[in-house]
Amino acid sequence: MKPIERIKKMITDKKEWRAYADRVKKLPRDYQVVYKEVEKYLFNFASGDGLDTVAGIYQLIEFLEEGAQNQIPVLDYVGQDVGDFAENYRKSLATHSWADDWQKKVQKNVTRKLDLKEEKEDDTNH
Repeated sequence: MKPIERIKKMITDKKEWRAYADRVKKLPRDYQVVYKEVEKYLFNFASGDGLDTVAGIYQLIEFLEEGAQNQIPVLDYVGQDVGDFAENYRKSLATHSWADDWQKKVQKNVTRKLDLKEEKEDDTNH
């Protein structure tokens, strides 16, 4: 992507983010509180620059707007355990998270170290 195209995309993305942020401000206070906490949760688990999480954030805003429009108390709408809601929502997005990176790293390290250990054992048995 050319530099000018990147700049234009950044400006467009920023305008879109601000528009969604304005929608959050229009939610009832209890919905705003839940949104902010779930947003923080999602970004804490995001991998890389977190851009793949942004689409999920936009969907979350739309989901919460629907509950607010139907005048459903937020904890009735998302459940009493907002942390559980946040984790289930994160999983439903199927985005890449830093936890996935660590899980792969653990497996790679164990495999590598066990292979090294097996090689050393083979050397001592000969």
